[in-house]
Amino acid sequence: MHAWGWILLLALVAAAAVGRQLYRYPGGWKFAFASEYGAARRDLDRARSAVSGLERTARKELAGARGAVEAAATAHRRRVRDAEEHLARLSDPGRGVYRAELGGLCLYEHVLAVSTDDFSGDLPLHEIAVRSDHTRTAGHLYLVGPNGRQHLVTYATADIAEEYVRKFVVDIHNAVAAAKSFQRDRPAQLRQAKADLHRAMNDTSEQENARLRLEQVTALQGSDPRIPAARQGLAAAHDRWQELTGHRPS
Repeated sequence: MHAWGWILLLALVAAAAVGRQLYRYPGGWKFAFASEYGAARRDLDRARSAVSGLERTARKELAGARGAVEAAATAHRRRVRDAEEHLARLSDPGRGVYRAELGGLCLYEHVLAVSTDDFSGDLPLHEIAVRSDHTRTAGHLYLVGPNGRQHLVTYATADIAEEYVRKFVVDIHNAVAAAKSFQRDRPAQLRQAKADLHRAMNDTSEQENARLRLEQVTALQGSDPRIPAARQGLAAAHDRWQELTGHRPS
């Protein structure tokens, strides 16, 4: 910025400061700036500060109480939503988390997705069985579905390492065991999830406490004599300034 630009900026800042001083202490230059009226300005400042300080504290306290009500409501909605989602997952588990895949087979937490020449669909893990064997040139996976129907998946051993296939079969066996445990425990978990949801929906104690606190803060502020007294003191300071200068401050 050139020198004249800085000069202009400083002039604008100075003009704004002067304008603010004249606005805060109306009546003319001498009342706003002269040292002989410093005590009168300080008298007005003290009255203004007393009101603004008390009002600022009251606003902060009230905002905190209102914020606590909103936070409690948000927390309640979150607990209910989490309980609803947990119940929904138990009621309809779907495929679940992805685990692994091999050729036309894709293993998920609850199902084995199959896509072969003779079948395409999801087999529930807790109702299937699997075994494998290998020859020098090919590997075979035999799946037994819920209805007893078998599905054969054949792959060339040159394309897929035997170690990977063995691990995939182990993963299926472990997933089947986990799925059976899940199905065995699912009725009890559903009952518990429904109870948890009912409890979450009906537990509004935090909200009620927050609302009670807000009511208490509002009532205390409504009956607090300090702010009205401070405002009366400010009005009296305005009167004194007006009597001195002929102008009443805003």
